[in-house]
Amino acid sequence: MELTLDVKTILTIGGIIALMGGFYYSTQHRLESLENSVTMVSEQLDVQTGELKQTQKQIKRLEK
Repeated sequence: MELTLDVKTILTIGGIIALMGGFYYSTQHRLESLENSVTMVSEQLDVQTGELKQTQKQIKRLEK
């Protein structure tokens, strides 16, 4: 069994590998960006929840 590769086949395989590598890299980058955004939003939500609880306590005190 003899395996022969011509230039077109090598370029095609190289192009497919490069395309898959680029897709993987860009997907990883976008995923990391989304994770960072979710973390920031979660932290902001925690802060706002704490502020809301404090405001609710103040309102209850004023109603008494």
